[in-house]
Amino acid sequence: MQRLDVIESPRGKRHWTPEARAQIIAESLEPGANVSAVARRHGLFPQQLYTWRRGLRERAEAMTFVPAMVERGKVDELSSAAVPPVSGQIVVEASGLLIRIPPDVSADHIERVLLAARVSA
Repeated sequence: MQRLDVIESPRGKRHWTPEARAQIIAESLEPGANVSAVARRHGLFPQQLYTWRRGLRERAEAMTFVPAMVERGKVDELSSAAVPPVSGQIVVEASGLLIRIPPDVSADHIERVLLAARVSA
């Protein structure tokens, strides 16, 4: 007979919130951090954490910036601002913020802008 070391894995598939993933990835990117130790501390296999980090890197490399115009003032004033509306343009007004999105912008870019606006609000 031989001795076997068994590594128990979590039962079933676990779901991590985007916030939890971001926190774990950020922890693993700290200078001097050991990815395997960070993964074990959070009950992950190191391979899973490396996969999350690779996905983040790939999304970051694919990101491009969209031209933006920031207007300060009250929403009522900005709505009637001198910027003429463009056909197909999306205008988002919320909490004193006015976002004008041209029709040729991808849904991915719109999502990032709205997430950034939500974080800064």
